Amino acid sequence: MSVDTKKLHVLLQWYKKELGDDIIAVLVVDRDGLVMDSIGGSEKSIGEEIIGGISALVEPVLIRIRNEFSSGNFGTGTFDTESYRLIFCEAGPNAIFVTILKNIAMIDPVFPYAYLAAEKIARIFDGRTVSPVIPKIISNNKSQNIERKIGEIQKLTIKSGEYAYKLVLGGAGGVGKTSMVHRFVENSFETDYKSTIGTSIMKKECNFKEFESKVRFVIWDLAGQAQFKRVRQSYLANAEAGLLIFDVTKRESYEEIKSWHDEIKNASTNISLILIGNKIDLIDERVVSMEDGEKLAKQLGLAYIETSAKTGENIIDAFRILALQLIKKYIIAERI
Repeated sequence: MSVDTKKLHVLLQWYKKELGDDIIAVLVVDRDGLVMDSIGGSEKSIGEEIIGGISALVEPVLIRIRNEFSSGNFGTGTFDTESYRLIFCEAGPNAIFVTILKNIAMIDPVFPYAYLAAEKIARIFDGRTVSPVIPKIISNNKSQNIERKIGEIQKLTIKSGEYAYKLVLGGAGGVGKTSMVHRFVENSFETDYKSTIGTSIMKKECNFKEFESKVRFVIWDLAGQAQFKRVRQSYLANAEAGLLIFDVTKRESYEEIKSWHDEIKNASTNISLILIGNKIDLIDERVVSMEDGEKLAKQLGLAYIETSAKTGENIIDAFRILALQLIKKYIIAERI
């Protein structure tokens, strides 16, 4: 099995960056507990002594995970010691992703990051196309507080069921909103999409088989042209999720995002949003950098991810991140 170890290590670095000071270390281990890659919470690499200690701790927990979890899927669990909080995520059939946190850290804000990283690790092991970038996932105060239970494994799940959300796409005309929706819903891309008139409505589900849950999005693709602004308020009302999209090759579309943000938030105060920089396949035409996108996302308090509707890069990730952001308040911990 050939694994892109460079991309795997970059992914771990992104993950560490997003989790911040609470992280002690992250490891990718095989089913027998052999460390395949690791990175420490500080700039220094993890010492052999620490890796050995963590491996000794991980191994007996892995045995129980193999027995109790649906190995080969994306089962997730926690294990607490006096000194650490550990999150285990199955990353497909070949690996388990382990996050070691400080004993005072909260698990629930980390869970969506760990699950997303585990999915990406599984894709790397399968040789599939995947971006190593881990975007920021905004926390909310509706999350469960997963209790510390020293010496016990707790399996993390999301209450099974179907969750339906009205999702709106905001952004200037021509940034690729319609192309993104068609790529997500139909996995297709056309070079001659006509401008949306008013709004277009489509439906798509995000299935989380490991949670026996699905998120159904009713997607409202709003026209970005100024002449449609008067009618957009009625379309935006009661939206629970949204994507703010700009074109990385058009600076003006980036500069209009704050206006779109205010318009959408005025119509739907409690909406969950993420920011997207689209058309990253047009490398030579790019005028808005990733740093610019991250800066704006930080100002608005949003997650940021870059996509290409043409190649499909990160399109599914964008919608799944939004879905996780919406349903993570339904996380429950079960003793096993």
